[in-house]
Amino acid sequence: MTFEDISRIFFELKKKLIYMIVIFGAASIISFPYMGEIIKKIEYDMFYKLNLPGNTDISVQLAGISGNISLISRELPDNPVIASNLSKISQELFNISHNLKVQNPSMVYLTPMEVLMLEFKMSLIIGVIITSPLIFYYGYRGLKGKLPNIVVANKYSIILVLLSAVGLFLLGATYSYFYMLPFFLSYIYQDALSLGINATFSIYEFIYFIVLTTVILGFSFELPLILTLLVRSGITSRRSLSYYRKHAYIIMLIIAAWVTPDPTMFSQVMMMLPFVVLYEVSLLLMRITGKTT
Repeated sequence: MTFEDISRIFFELKKKLIYMIVIFGAASIISFPYMGEIIKKIEYDMFYKLNLPGNTDISVQLAGISGNISLISRELPDNPVIASNLSKISQELFNISHNLKVQNPSMVYLTPMEVLMLEFKMSLIIGVIITSPLIFYYGYRGLKGKLPNIVVANKYSIILVLLSAVGLFLLGATYSYFYMLPFFLSYIYQDALSLGINATFSIYEFIYFIVLTTVILGFSFELPLILTLLVRSGITSRRSLSYYRKHAYIIMLIIAAWVTPDPTMFSQVMMMLPFVVLYEVSLLLMRITGKTT
C-alpha cells in the first residue's frame, strides 16, 4: 500500500466523519426546542396513564360528600349535637380526601441547571438515533471486501436491512415505553404506596431513566438482524449460536441487571425476556431459511 492509498483512506474517513458530525449536530439542534414538550408527554404517560389506584377520582368524590354533609349540618340549628357530629364527619372526610390527593406521584428539580441539562442530553440521544443508520452504513462499507460473503449485499439489500433495523428499533421502543415501563413503575409505586411512602422523583433521574431504557430496549430488538448478519458474513453459525445459547442467556441476565436500577429479579426478567425471545426467534428464522453456516 502506497502513501497515496493511505492518504486517500484517511481522506475518505475524514469526509465520512464530517458527514456524521453534521447530521448529528443538525438533528440535536433542531430537536432541542421540542424537548420540553417531550418531557411533558413522558410525565403524562408515566404518571397519569398508569394503572394506579383511582385516588384522584375518590378524592374528588369524598370532597363533594364532605361539602354536602357540611351544608346539612348548617341546616340543623335545632339539633346542635347532630350538627356537631356531622361537622366532624365532614372534616374527617375532607382530611381523607386531601391525603388521597397527596399520594399522586410528583417530580421536582434539585439543581438550577437540571432541566436544561436533561433537555440537552435528550437532544443528543435524538442525534445519535438519527445518525445511527448512517454509522451502520459506513460500517458496512468499511467491512465490505474484508469479511467473507459480505459483498453479496446490493443497494436493495442495504435498504431492506436499514428498514428492518428501523422497524425493530421502533418495536423495541414501543414495548419498553407502552408496556414494560408503565407496568414496572406501577408495581414499584404501589409497593411504596402500601408502606405509606409518597413518590417524589428528580425530573432528571426519572425522565433520563425512561428515555435511556426505551432507547436501550429499542436497540436490543436489533438482535435478530445482528445475528443474521453475523451468520451471513461467516463470523459465526447457527449451530454455534444454538450451542452457546445458555451462555448467551447468562450474558443477557448480566446486561439486564446492569441496565435496570432495581435490584430485584422482577425488573431484570422484564428486561431480559425480550432478549431471550428475540434470540430464539433468530435461531428459528435461520433454521427456516436454511442459514446455518
